[in-house]
Formats: sequence, structure tokens, C-alpha cells
Amino acid sequence: MPKIPAGFTELTCLQLDRIVESTGEPSYRAGQLRKWIYQRLAISYDEMTDLPLAFRERLSRQIRLHSLVPVHIATGNDGTVKTLFQLVDGQTVESALMFYDGVGENGRYTVCVSTQVGCAVGCSFCATGRQGFERNLTPGEIIDQVLYFAHYLKEEVKKNNSSPKNNKNTRISNIVFMGMGEPLANYDNLWQAIEMLNSPEGFGLGARNMVISTSGLVPQIKRLAEEKLQVGLAVSLHAAENELRNKLVPINKKYPLEKLIPACREYSRLSGRRLSFEYALFKGLNDSLTQAQALAELIKGLKCHVNLIPANRISGSSFAPPSHGAVLAFENELKRCHINVTLRQRRGQDIDAGCGQLRSRFLKNAEDNIIKSVLAEKV
Repeated sequence: MPKIPAGFTELTCLQLDRIVESTGEPSYRAGQLRKWIYQRLAISYDEMTDLPLAFRERLSRQIRLHSLVPVHIATGNDGTVKTLFQLVDGQTVESALMFYDGVGENGRYTVCVSTQVGCAVGCSFCATGRQGFERNLTPGEIIDQVLYFAHYLKEEVKKNNSSPKNNKNTRISNIVFMGMGEPLANYDNLWQAIEMLNSPEGFGLGARNMVISTSGLVPQIKRLAEEKLQVGLAVSLHAAENELRNKLVPINKKYPLEKLIPACREYSRLSGRRLSFEYALFKGLNDSLTQAQALAELIKGLKCHVNLIPANRISGSSFAPPSHGAVLAFENELKRCHINVTLRQRRGQDIDAGCGQLRSRFLKNAEDNIIKSVLAEKV
């Protein structure tokens, strides 16, 4: 098998500087390259017209520009764009671009990014968790999801003379690491990606515009609290007592609420930042007023915000969203208990935009095709 060239977005600034130095080109060429990839969003060396042709040809043999190939794209009625990507080794991951209205025309574009192929946490209600764990994504594979959608927006502006939804903003506004996988289980690769996405020499997005979601890995939460970049933290809670959370989020057996909540308090104290708790509501399971009161008691006095998320329907799953009335009652009870709470808009419902759903359908179709092929051979 021929050797696959290294990926551009896998490289730190120092690594790229050394590669350029080894070619005998002036050191400023490294900055030109980073500008073409991260800011001008080039997808081909041919676009880099201010670089010598011989230099570009040499680089094309050494470094591939991107690591993702889109294999399926779905656009929802609300403007959400969900893309399934194939990686160099044939694995697949998905990510989404979501539009949120702002004041006037100042809406924002958020990219929901995957950090692993599959997931080892095994949350019972999650489509990704039911796929099992394959591997961690590399820094470049994480970064390339953002660059893909940044380029998508750029092309939409060219086609329509404005961004989708006629929004004044034409750039990615926010990144949430809430796609496939447990981000903090891939800490080092994730952090390298975040540093490049934040760097003025890279994508240049403010750290406060990025949020890492976790199922509750306590050691990594403590590590994150010590980082200099002010990246946000969202903890997937979903239950306020251990017995139920053990069933919904199995990692709770290793890091129960007695360990998780103190770690969250320590994160808030050291970072000075408000963290978020994600609470997916399931009909008849965790949506009662008593459970809302237990949640309020659990996080009382913590600098935090609760995002309520009516559950997505997942094919083959017994988990179902509660009624709208039950959701509003839960929200109002938290407000009565003086908890900051937001009812999150569900995005891309018509295109299965929930984490892992598109890949699950892709894997199921592939499996069905294999079975059909085997049966055809036997006939």
C-alpha cells in the first residue's frame, strides 16, 4: 500500500516551520501556507498562487491538505447541514452546521464537531454509543470538520451573494465539541486542535466561542480547569441521582455524582467560568417535578446554566421525548428554584441531526448491502 502523505492540519506551527525550513524556502512561507489553509480556506495547492510552483509541487507529494471526504450531505428545513465524512482509513464520522437567529440579522453559525469514531461511554439513549468505539480522531480530523463548513459558507456566499438565511455573519461563530465520541477521552488531540483553531496563525476563533462537552470524566475536568485558554465546559448530566444516571450514563459508575459535582465546582472556581449542564428529558424517566427539584438541589450555589434538551427519537430505541407540557413544567420548576435554565432548540429533526444518527443509518445500509450481496451469491 502506498504511503499516505501527512495531513497539513495535523501539524503544529513548529512542525510546519521545520518542514518549510528543510525545503530551503524562506521561513515566511510557513505563515503563507497557514493563511491559505486556515483563513483563505484553500482546498488545493493550485490556489496558492503566491507560492513558487516547484515548492507547491514538492509539498503536494509530502502533505495532503485535508483528511475528510464528504459522502452524504443532508440539509434540514431549519437550515441545519449534516455531513457524513469518510476518513483516510475508511471510517466515517459526522458533524453539523447549525444556524441560530440573533438580533436583527446578526445570527451565528455553530459547528458541532466529532472527536472519536464511535464512543466507549455507551450512553443507552445515544445513537453513537450503540455503535461502539473504533478510535480517536487525530487533531487534523477534528480541525478539518470546522474548515469544511467554513469553506461551505464561503461557497454559499459566492453562489447567493450573501450567506444562508441572509445573515450578515458569513463565518463560523462557535464550535461545540458535542458530536460523536467523548471529547475528554481524546484530550491531547482535542487540545492540539483547539489551540490551532484559536491561534491567530490558524483559524483565529476565540476560545470563549468553543465548548467541550463531557459525560463526566473527572480527572480531565480537573485538567481542563488548569488550562490557560478559556474554553467552555458542558457536562452531560441527565439525572440528579446515581441509580438513574448509572443507567443513562454508565461512566457514572466510575465517577459518581459525589465526585463529579465537586470537580465541576473546582472547575468553576479555578477557571472563573460558568459551566453548563446538559439535561436530556425522557418521557416518564427523568422529567418529573421531583427530579427537577433534585437537580436544583444538586447544583445549588454552583456558577452554572442548565440546557434542557427534549430527547431525539432514535429508531429502535425505547427512549422518547416528553410532552411539551412536561418540558415546560420541568423548566418552570428549575426557574422557581432560581436555576438559570434554557430550553434548547432542537435542530435538524427532519434529517436525523442527533449525534450518530446519520452514521447509524449509513452503517445499517452498508450492512444490508453486504447481506444482500452474500444472499445473491448463494442463489
